[in-house]
Amino acid sequence: MKVGIAFGISEIADPKAFEEKASKFLMKLVDEFEIEGGTFISSKSDTREVDFKDVDIIVIYPLTGGTENALKEFVYYRKPIILFGDSFNNSIAAAIELREYFRDNLIPTALVKSISELKAAILGYEDIKNMLDKFLNIRLGLIGRTSIWLINENFGLPYIHISLKKFYEYYDGTTEAEGWKAVEEIIAKAKEIKEPQREDLVKAGRIYVALKRIINDYKLDGFAIGCFEMLNKLNATPCLALAMLNAEGIPAACEGELNSLLGMLIVRKFFDKPAFMGNIADYGENHIILAHCTAPLIASYILRSHFESGKGVGVAVSLPKGKASLLKIRGRKAVVAGVEVLGQERSKHRCRTQLKLKIEEAKDFIDGTLGNHHLLVYVDSEELADLLSELGFEVMLY
Repeated sequence: MKVGIAFGISEIADPKAFEEKASKFLMKLVDEFEIEGGTFISSKSDTREVDFKDVDIIVIYPLTGGTENALKEFVYYRKPIILFGDSFNNSIAAAIELREYFRDNLIPTALVKSISELKAAILGYEDIKNMLDKFLNIRLGLIGRTSIWLINENFGLPYIHISLKKFYEYYDGTTEAEGWKAVEEIIAKAKEIKEPQREDLVKAGRIYVALKRIINDYKLDGFAIGCFEMLNKLNATPCLALAMLNAEGIPAACEGELNSLLGMLIVRKFFDKPAFMGNIADYGENHIILAHCTAPLIASYILRSHFESGKGVGVAVSLPKGKASLLKIRGRKAVVAGVEVLGQERSKHRCRTQLKLKIEEAKDFIDGTLGNHHLLVYVDSEELADLLSELGFEVMLY
């Protein structure tokens, strides 16, 4: 286990006064772990002198208070962090402040105050290293921008931003023949095609081809796309393309929502399952209606237009009945609920894929959840909640 170590001292402190303490600390670890660093950090510029790209875990020891602003820069490495604090010079106070910062950035972080606790924490992270690497190294993409009505969308993780202008360049680089070929099999398997015409289907296929090329060129694990802006430019929506990609194993979220994308990626990475990202359209005492115009094509489907605009190609998918979970992520918080998919709804006043879900005390769930979009995933709710907790989320399980 390669451990990166950094000590923090305030800019007004004398480094010589802490050299012996830092040396003794290192000596207690060097026989059991491969140590990198051991540098004193007082300013953001000091962090540039340290390279922790190849370490497995970072141990940060704020020897004094007033070090938080410099030490928080280690968020860049996206590595599990252990904060060591002692009873002097506001060390623990600084460590607690840093812990919350790292956790807000979804980096698993622990606080300890003894060498035995520290060694146990390092070994504990070693046991789940593969799982954490799978989570911390994901590459998220945002194409366009987050829809302006998602007023609770606050996302702190790094992601790759790709402008819609760049997307249109990729789209213009596709042909009608490529677009038709991309959706030909999808069309053949559809139970019915209602509103969409051939031109709509070709555009949907070209959007799919363009998105696949972006995914490959930018090496994305998944992406969210600001889709409504396409209505005026292309007279089309990416609903069908997202439905196809999610069925293929590539997490793809609409409306540019990165929190939903993160949930989709977690479920795909750890359970190898797709997710249906939906709006809560209605609820009663023990049920919720979830609806959206895209859903993974993992069951029979009808090709429709996009609900609000009447344009493009949306999908009405008969997702399987049975036990499942609802998931909502917002920042470092997550809500998980066990549900049962009862079947499809068919209101003409809702988005195209509509599902009725049985959930105990639905009103309590609605009162406690974290915003609109939720993911329906066919995984056990307790297993999902346990995983999210291990990844550092604060989980409310219903």
